[in-house]
Amino acid sequence: MSNIEEIKRRKDGLDALSDIYRFAELGEHRITAEDEALFKWYGVYTQRPAEDGYFMVRIRIPGGQLNTRQLLAIAELSSKFGKGLADITVRQNIQLHWVRIENIPAILETLDQVGLTTTDACGDTVRNIISCPAAGVDADELYDTTPLIRRVNEFFVGNRDFSNLPRKFKIAITGCALRCVYPEINDIGVFAVKDNGRVAFRARVGGGLSTTPRFSKDLGVLVEPDQVVELCAAVAAVFRDNGNRENRKRARLKFLVEQWEIPRFRDEVEARLGWKLRRAEQLEAPPVTARDRSHLGIHRQRGDSLHYIGVAIVGGRTSSKELRLLAELAERHGRRRVRTTNTQNIILLDIDSDNLETMKHDLKSAGFDYEPSWATRGLIACTGIQFCKLAIAETKNRARELDQYLAEQVDLEDRPRISVTGCPNACGQHHICDVGLEGSLTTIDGVKKETFQVFLGGGVGGHETFGRRIGVRLPSDELAGSLARLFTRYKEDRIASETFQEFCLRHSSEELTGYLRASAAVADGQENWLREHEPSLGTAGD
Repeated sequence: MSNIEEIKRRKDGLDALSDIYRFAELGEHRITAEDEALFKWYGVYTQRPAEDGYFMVRIRIPGGQLNTRQLLAIAELSSKFGKGLADITVRQNIQLHWVRIENIPAILETLDQVGLTTTDACGDTVRNIISCPAAGVDADELYDTTPLIRRVNEFFVGNRDFSNLPRKFKIAITGCALRCVYPEINDIGVFAVKDNGRVAFRARVGGGLSTTPRFSKDLGVLVEPDQVVELCAAVAAVFRDNGNRENRKRARLKFLVEQWEIPRFRDEVEARLGWKLRRAEQLEAPPVTARDRSHLGIHRQRGDSLHYIGVAIVGGRTSSKELRLLAELAERHGRRRVRTTNTQNIILLDIDSDNLETMKHDLKSAGFDYEPSWATRGLIACTGIQFCKLAIAETKNRARELDQYLAEQVDLEDRPRISVTGCPNACGQHHICDVGLEGSLTTIDGVKKETFQVFLGGGVGGHETFGRRIGVRLPSDELAGSLARLFTRYKEDRIASETFQEFCLRHSSEELTGYLRASAAVADGQENWLREHEPSLGTAGD
């Protein structure tokens, strides 16, 4: 049994709340390793550097669905307790940083007052349930999963039957025709499909990334909407009782599914349910090939004269001021509904046609980008070395550098996805992006430098494949210039409507490395550009 399993055997993570309050009253930030492990059940992590005594607090936002009162509360908490900083994650959460232990009770109580929580946002629990951020309003949506998200979330949060899983457990439920929340990489991915003229759900199980990425496998069944909660509970129960509790590195559901294979796993799930799942005619659902997942820009809502506007937040890094402004705009021009996205952006809903031009003007005046470049649309970034104790490299500012440089240097019609990830744990999902950048340290001329390993050609859909590590590490100060060179080569050499992923699959690692390798002129050009743009890019400490 691993150390964390011994800790959980002595105390359930949900019993850690009283300890958080006790430490807060004492004003003591040097908590024990055991307490630190269990604080995660309430979304609380120590952040880098640990000796400074600051914490990160993750707010659980099911389906990314917020009202403006909630968003204003988060903005106020960020301003009051988090140095005005906030990060949107790829699971639609919002994270606060720079939090002192003595302020955590006030944060938890304020969130509770507006109907939000941090419970089960981290730890060996069922993490935030993600869904299409345009659920209920997207014109092409197959099914509005908003009620399902609410029911699944209410079932699991604070449920002691599922508060001690072998490892974290991630669920995605979507009615989006594009399957924009990646059921392929979740422990459970439930997605709507057409079934003889009506809508049902299919389910994939056992997906996950980190250092040993696996795509989920289709259960080969069709599920009715009113069966989704029971299905998720049964799958989680099978995992709880059979997952690996001796080796944390082999504890995720993906390893159990891989070991058992689908027929046995499905049998175990049906034994928990007490009834047989309806078999689908096809063992696997046909892939969706066209998957622009950003929901950015202006879109007409389904069945009314309203619109939603997706606003780009590069790398998910935002501020209390920006969150407050977005909430105020959603109140002034909309109906107080806001969504976070799994691409780290924000959507404002219910904008009346009569208010649309004014909203666009106000967004531009406030510096918000709702018509982002191709580079902005596809960029995501994990927390990075500024706060994460596991990270090796800076990510948020690297994303901003890439965003501005690539948009200026290359003009592309399609939208390759780029992930800037600070370590091999893949919180930035770099394995499934067209370009995955994994932070590393490399000794160059006797000096250790921040570099990024390059993965190319990853993606889901028609070409479900993990990015190929092509064997090159790019220094940070050559990163943008090298990628600009690669994208330019793609633009010049692509065959017909070939996607960037298909371009990468068509070329060898050696060829792609050659396109990336920055000449001295390219490296100097990026260095000069960075120097000129330094004031607008900021620093890691901003």
